Amino acid sequence: MVERRKYERYDLAVPVKIETLARTAKKREFTLRTANVCAGGAFFHTDSLLAEGTKVRLELLLSYDTRKTFRNPKSARIRILGTVVRCRQGEVAIRFSEDYVIAPIPAQTRGVG
Repeated sequence: MVERRKYERYDLAVPVKIETLARTAKKREFTLRTANVCAGGAFFHTDSLLAEGTKVRLELLLSYDTRKTFRNPKSARIRILGTVVRCRQGEVAIRFSEDYVIAPIPAQTRGVG
């Protein structure tokens, strides 16, 4: 099999909120964890099926600690649009758009959601 991936994938379980953006159908929201992530997209295990071509909004929630003490971890979210490129029973692959926003999460709202 020929490797077609453009970006290296990382096995990361990152919390993510996914919202469908269909104008004609009822919007759906999911809270999942990524199975793996790369610069171009993410892969998820889920029981929910999304049609290929569905436009979605993702919000990946990141926690990090620059001092590696975990006493005062910081959090950020990456907001990005994407498109479902593959959906099979139990798995969904989403390709990211090139537009994204990385924003810090204020301390008083961390841990909510």
